[in-house]
Amino acid sequence: MNALGVGVDVGGTTIKAVLAGDDGVVRERVDPLPTPHTGAEDVARVVASMAKPLLALAGPGAALGVCVPGIVDEERGMGVFSANLGWRRAPLRDLIADLCGCPVAFGHDVRSGALAEARWGVGVPDCLYVAVGTGIASGLVLGGHLSPSRPWTGEIGQVGVAHPATGVIVPLESVSSASAIARRAADAGIVTEGSGARDVEDAAAMGNPDAVRILDEAMGALGHVLSVVAHQVGSIPIVLGGGLSRGGELIYGPLRRALALGSIVAPPPALLRARLGSDSQALGAVALSLELEEVYA
Repeated sequence: MNALGVGVDVGGTTIKAVLAGDDGVVRERVDPLPTPHTGAEDVARVVASMAKPLLALAGPGAALGVCVPGIVDEERGMGVFSANLGWRRAPLRDLIADLCGCPVAFGHDVRSGALAEARWGVGVPDCLYVAVGTGIASGLVLGGHLSPSRPWTGEIGQVGVAHPATGVIVPLESVSSASAIARRAADAGIVTEGSGARDVEDAAAMGNPDAVRILDEAMGALGHVLSVVAHQVGSIPIVLGGGLSRGGELIYGPLRRALALGSIVAPPPALLRARLGSDSQALGAVALSLELEEVYA
């Protein structure tokens, strides 16, 4: 019989909770709830209300995994900072454990997604997972396990790069995130306000040269930063996740070229598309809970 774990993904707008086995198959889920933006205590209460029914289904000895956005201290179980969700140095792991009455594994949302993809998505023991959506962050998996982390680990979206239009040094996610791509295209009149990166890709596919240029510049900057990271961690597969991962060759083509350009001697890393979609982070939290169950077994 498969071991069962409960995972909760605290997102910027919604909280998701699933019960899954050690095969990565979701057995049960509860309806998502809006994420409170009124502090850590309110978030903990919502997490507990969603997790308790699933913990009851999992049975005695089940642990809970929770992943959150922002700057995270996994070792201390602390949400160091989240401007959107209204916490600073919040002891989230302890708050949730007290409410649920069970051990809680606590992690960063993107790092949790990396673990799930390595185990149950793309299925590789070593990879650098890169989530590109409204922001950019990464998680490193080696030998099937997350690499140890400190606060700010994986926040590659904050690496400084030259903005293609001005040359001013800005955070990478100001150029290469899905939201930045859409914003630049809207400012150029290529798409309407409120459009997404997919709309920019559609315009590029229709032959709009400015849309093509914006995508090339965004993926070029991302590929440059990732090639530097690859030289530190080794030429392991890069797994593209987040909203931008659903794009086509107008996303993946210039990103592969940039990775190759940045790999003068070492072989460029393989570029893979994430497979788990919106469940990746909740499943990663399940993986964390299963590791904790082994500790307490």
